[in-house]
Amino acid sequence: MSPHLPLAPRWVRYALVVLWAGYVLVASTVDPPTAGVPTTGPLGLVGFDKWLHALSYGAMAGLVAYAVLARDARAVVLAVAAAVAFGAGVEVIQDFLPYRAFDVDDMLANAVGAVLGGLGWTVLTAYLTLPGDRGGFTGASGSESR
Repeated sequence: MSPHLPLAPRWVRYALVVLWAGYVLVASTVDPPTAGVPTTGPLGLVGFDKWLHALSYGAMAGLVAYAVLARDARAVVLAVAAAVAFGAGVEVIQDFLPYRAFDVDDMLANAVGAVLGGLGWTVLTAYLTLPGDRGGFTGASGSESR
């Protein structure tokens, strides 16, 4: 029998999504600091900001998947799509700010991060069971207590 994923109450799971989205929105719309921020990320392949985008949206997709207790591929894809759509919306908002800019590369980093977050959720739930499941990531539907 697989260990169970710790389950917070539904309102806590959704509150985590809202709080994280709020944090990402604020961090993405304030005038960015330039002093002391590295320009190149790990491995020197892409900028440090792209790593931050990927981590932020990977966390967002994972939090959305946890909030809805995604049990099948369709639910995980919807969680990833929600994170990607939020990221696209943030980029549109940035286009109207004098100290920010719309950046397709940022959107790509957001999407890559969201996909990795969705994959991470899928791997996690393959080894940990969700309440109501008989096994890991099987697509079985179950119920939860509020």
